[in-house]
Amino acid sequence: MQPQWFQLDEVPFKQMWPDDVYWFPLVLQRKLFRGYFKFQGQDTIVEHTLKEVEEV
Repeated sequence: MQPQWFQLDEVPFKQMWPDDVYWFPLVLQRKLFRGYFKFQGQDTIVEHTLKEVEEV
């Protein structure tokens, strides 16, 4: 993976790691959250949780 800059409405989630589509929008909104992702291999999410929090 090579870091690149994109417009917010052009972030290429389909080309990114599978969990990015879940947590990355929260980062862009400057929200705090705790999350858990369980993968089968590198590309299949079998379980996940994300919860917005007041502080980390």
